[in-house]
Amino acid sequence: MWSASVFSVVDAVGASHDELAMKPWWSTLCSWRLWAISLSLIYVAYQKHLLPNPVAKVVGRAYFYPTWPFTYLARRNDYWTLVDSHVLLGAAPMSFMSHVDALYARGVRAVINLCDEYEGPIKQYRKLHIPQLRLPTIDHTEPSVEDIETAVAFIQEKKDSGVRVYVHCKGGNGRSAAIAFCWLLYARNFTLEEAQEYLNEKRSVRKKLYLQPHINAYYQKLLVDRSQHDTTDADTK
Repeated sequence: MWSASVFSVVDAVGASHDELAMKPWWSTLCSWRLWAISLSLIYVAYQKHLLPNPVAKVVGRAYFYPTWPFTYLARRNDYWTLVDSHVLLGAAPMSFMSHVDALYARGVRAVINLCDEYEGPIKQYRKLHIPQLRLPTIDHTEPSVEDIETAVAFIQEKKDSGVRVYVHCKGGNGRSAAIAFCWLLYARNFTLEEAQEYLNEKRSVRKKLYLQPHINAYYQKLLVDRSQHDTTDADTK
């Protein structure tokens, strides 16, 4: 009887000790689960453009490197695409990859970076004397009309010098695709629908770029400028 009682007490104490020892582990697991769920919800809200811009900026910068491997895996077979003889469109070139050297070998001598969340491989650009025009645009938003005009003018300037330009954001399908889209409107006199169809054939980009307000505003300004130019030419004849 006495021995049985002693063993019962020992077992009870041991069980209590085990339960106490397990609690921190379960608490930690629950904490990590809550963190994982919270971070996932924040990222979904970020992708859906549901966050205020100041918050989206912080989230975009925080998530850039952790999510870049997914971008790479999705784009590994078409990390960049030749849009025309002077413009390449693609994903963010990384300093720990051979991206900059590969782009240089393809004739790229200037870069337009639409990432707000990533400044680009600056040291490698300097080494190869590649100028970068950075137009910080929050991911899942579109460039401003002013930035579109600046980018198109930059491409034209480099084209006149015989230079090929690499235009990129993180994945090369949204922000930078909007710039490539507007370059086609400007350089090839495409309509909105023609530019969308052309880009779709070249690369997987947003399917409704042609509906974006800033692209439409740029296109309308382009049409007005052309109309005024045609009127001026007619008056001088």
